[in-house]
Amino acid sequence: MILFKTITTFLFLLILFPVMVKGQISQGGTPVRIEKLKSVFADDLIILPSVDNLKLQKSQRIADSNEPKLKPFQFAHPFDVSFNLKNSGKWYSDNELNVWQLRIRSTGAYSLNVIFGRFKLPENARLFLIGANNGEIKGAYTSINNSISQVLAVEPLADDELIIQYEEPKGASFPGEIEISRVSHDFIGVTASGTHRPLGISGACNVNVNCDVADGTEEIRDAVCRIIIAGIEICTGTLLNNTSLDRIPYLLTANHCINNERNASLSVFLFNYEAPSCVSIDSDVSRSLSGSSLKASFDSLDFALVQLNNPVPYTYRPYFAGWNRKTQAPSSSLSIHHPLGDIKKIAIDKDIAQTATFNSSYVARGCWKILRWDYGVTESGSSGGPLFDQNKQVIGTLIGGPATCQVPTNDFFEKFSLAWDYRKEPTKQLKVWLDPVNSNVQELDGLAPDAGTTLCKPFTNIKNSDSYAAIQITTGITKKGYFSGSNLAGFTDFAERYTFANSCEVQGITLGIAKVKTNPLFTQSLINVQVHEGNELPETLLYSEKYDIKKFWVDGMNYLKFQNPVKTNGKFFISYNIGELNEGDTLAVYMANRKSDTTNSFFLKNQTGWMAYNSQNIIGDGSALLAELIACNIDTLSVDSVILDKDTKAIFYPNPLKGNMNLTVKTADEIDCPEDVTVYDLLGKLQNISCIQNGPNELILNFSGKRPGLYFVHIEAGGQTIVGKIAYIP
Repeated sequence: MILFKTITTFLFLLILFPVMVKGQISQGGTPVRIEKLKSVFADDLIILPSVDNLKLQKSQRIADSNEPKLKPFQFAHPFDVSFNLKNSGKWYSDNELNVWQLRIRSTGAYSLNVIFGRFKLPENARLFLIGANNGEIKGAYTSINNSISQVLAVEPLADDELIIQYEEPKGASFPGEIEISRVSHDFIGVTASGTHRPLGISGACNVNVNCDVADGTEEIRDAVCRIIIAGIEICTGTLLNNTSLDRIPYLLTANHCINNERNASLSVFLFNYEAPSCVSIDSDVSRSLSGSSLKASFDSLDFALVQLNNPVPYTYRPYFAGWNRKTQAPSSSLSIHHPLGDIKKIAIDKDIAQTATFNSSYVARGCWKILRWDYGVTESGSSGGPLFDQNKQVIGTLIGGPATCQVPTNDFFEKFSLAWDYRKEPTKQLKVWLDPVNSNVQELDGLAPDAGTTLCKPFTNIKNSDSYAAIQITTGITKKGYFSGSNLAGFTDFAERYTFANSCEVQGITLGIAKVKTNPLFTQSLINVQVHEGNELPETLLYSEKYDIKKFWVDGMNYLKFQNPVKTNGKFFISYNIGELNEGDTLAVYMANRKSDTTNSFFLKNQTGWMAYNSQNIIGDGSALLAELIACNIDTLSVDSVILDKDTKAIFYPNPLKGNMNLTVKTADEIDCPEDVTVYDLLGKLQNISCIQNGPNELILNFSGKRPGLYFVHIEAGGQTIVGKIAYIP
């Protein structure tokens, strides 16, 4: 569709084609194209006052040198403005749409982010943010983004000039209301595209969460997210479980990060921002949510609990962390956080934390003090990050401290045990929100996604020992391109093999892009991503979708989301074909650079067919693409066919237990119902539960009518007591 046609000379401001649209808070789609007369080109441009990036960076470093210091991270300079549909921009119309467009430039910004202090759209209206120089698109934002607060904050866009385009159908139920109240100039660089990113800005001692030293934290790391507050500061937060086990998206952070309702509503929460392995590569930023409401906070303990405006999508792999409100010091601790807005890191202390006071403005002895980190450290941006004990339960939230890579000592975390109910006001305590059933439990386990559709996990064949590179094809001294992309050796397709025991539903693939160069004479440079069945080599084609590499960012993970999830079974391959790239285009994906290791999951295709990578290099080294598969609906072995071995005395399923579902208990030894079964709630009160014998080794229990919460099923079988912990959600 083309608006504002004219026969005079045109300036094509936007030449837009289907692209990757980043951000779950957006609904996808492509803006309409506007053709403009040169004579009106400058009428919709607002140029903000100049900003000295180097001066602001220096000011930030000085602020970071204070001891003991709080640890938020300011990355942007705000401009408070008032641009709306009536006082700024230009309108264009045709028979179907009214389109408003405004351009905002802040010269030299690494990225720009916008806060809409007023956001209320009618049905079928769309709002887009577009990078004027790089063509990146965020949106569409629609009536789905309307909220009670009528505000909207979005992730930064990597450009120093934005085009804001609003499209409203003629005959809409009411005129849209849009007011831009803040534009923030990024003077550090916290976006996932462009040449300046947080990757590597944080201290070299920081440890990625997917390194070997972090093994065992696979679930709790998914509870942690990066927060951008009011467009200018970065902190860290953690999803928390509550005793109703109802997945209300409560998130804990620091009071000095979010201390009022406005900041809560103007926060953007980014999940899964991490490297797929121990290698350091920038991550994808598509999994974000906008807005929250403040439930409780207290400055003298420095905690804030917010509730996200929207449930966390299951494709974000949400985990609701457990907690422990006991006063006993942990025997060891760890913190997961986003230092300087960087990809997710972990800090580990193997020693007992100490009780301490942060300073005179805080509750006396209200902190856990980490004397010295054994691995990693916290930095600015880590504020609000969780402190987990040896059982992977939250016991505190980062306030601050002088710890650095050079001297990784003396970090302070508020005590969860005091935040629980030190103050009796509901708005200054955690208890009323995290224990809604008034169970009075002292600790609660974390809550993982259900098995089935909502169970999503990332998978990669990259090993922690791998380094990665764009590996070149060479003959003697002649270079013929890349094994994983553009080449003169005849390779057109490149595939990674994945092996599952049973079926899964593939949502998309994230590729670590090493090289991208595109010919500006062409509007698109496409690759065709495909899913194949097959055991040893790709065979039957299951799915195909095209992506424009002009929208890829280099030296980072690029998530290619499938429009339609793909059901697979057992082994399968995900490949990409470069046959539609143009003359002058270059693409290469990072590969594992293995030496004397024949382990291989990477395959190539030329005119003779598919072949393994380790059959094509002289020394037979294997490799894997630097790629991360996102899969949901991951089937496990059918529980009906499970044979209990000597080490598995009983299984309890499904767990969590929902609605009118029955709990099945299978045991290795014979069991009698109800004689051998007792059920207790969290307070130790005996529960009357209906029990049906379904064979000598199987029982059926019915929890209908019971309150939501945790229950303990005690089974007497084989001369011993077996206890199953069951989460029940009516």
